[in-house]
Amino acid sequence: MPLLRIHTSVSGISSSDHEQIHKSGARILSEQIGKSTDYVMVMLHLDQSMSFALDEGSDCPYLEVKNVGELKPDLTSKISSLLTDLVSSNLRVPANRVYIEFQESQRHLWGWNGGTFG
Repeated sequence: MPLLRIHTSVSGISSSDHEQIHKSGARILSEQIGKSTDYVMVMLHLDQSMSFALDEGSDCPYLEVKNVGELKPDLTSKISSLLTDLVSSNLRVPANRVYIEFQESQRHLWGWNGGTFG
């Protein structure tokens, strides 16, 4: 049920960077949130039209982390650090050009396998 969605203006990355983002992103959410990787989804959207600080010429990523259940401040801080390191190194963008949005969902608002978690 944890979801990591990454939108970035970076247009192309190596297959090893692509794999690293998917696998490490899933592992980070699984370990930090305490849920099995069997339920973690990672989406990577490359070559998005994006700007940051009125600058369309420099690459930037926007990440969304969604979870069923609470995301406490110390947890979001830790996840933010780990995910920023991951995308900065694999997308080759400076950490100060990374935004991350965290969202909590109630169990009945997250569907899976024809039902919900509620």
